[in-house]
Amino acid sequence: MKIQDTICTWDEQADCHECTINGNLACKWDKKILGGFHGISWPAIIISVFGMVVVGYLTGAWWPLKAFILYFFLMFGVFEIRFLCSHCPYYAEEGKILHCLANHGSFKFWRYHPEPLNKFEKFMMYFLIGTIYFVFPLSVLGFGIGYILVNYDQYGLISLLGLIGITVASIISALSFALTLKTFYCPKCVNFSCPLNTVPKPIIDEYLKKNDEMEEAWIKSGWQIN
Repeated sequence: MKIQDTICTWDEQADCHECTINGNLACKWDKKILGGFHGISWPAIIISVFGMVVVGYLTGAWWPLKAFILYFFLMFGVFEIRFLCSHCPYYAEEGKILHCLANHGSFKFWRYHPEPLNKFEKFMMYFLIGTIYFVFPLSVLGFGIGYILVNYDQYGLISLLGLIGITVASIISALSFALTLKTFYCPKCVNFSCPLNTVPKPIIDEYLKKNDEMEEAWIKSGWQIN
């Protein structure tokens, strides 16, 4: 995969200090930003997996945990790369390994798409995030709580309160991730067409003006640059 000459994110000669939107975008790779993203995204996953382990231990049903792990790697390792990441300027870098501020280290199965996400891709992003962080984990934990209630004489109050506590922690950590992402990351993300992105239009326009291929693709998709 050849680097796009007009993608300033990967242009080592770009004069970022003189850039009119310098400081408004996370448009250069930064390990601190990457570390911060992992710091807010993984707690919800870890708590959910722990809850599924507890449910598996109590009920003997381990298939939800196995299904979640398989789904997690397929969604974030394969499909999200196509639906979301392939539209990002970071994806334009030469090579087959993605270097970015979120899915760093993922394999680039697909070609670079400089155009914005379409409606189906945006829907899939909501579906992916919703199922990974909310629907799937809470469904399994809810099943576990129901199982304990049906078999209350065997498991008792401690098991019930423990699983309810894990469920509450899972919800809080997932909501915390979503809130932190929207507050600190989405306002500066260069994947502008992501449904969670909140970069102001004037800043998007300025970035597009500096990157010809991306600008052309966005204008063909109906974007109007002021």
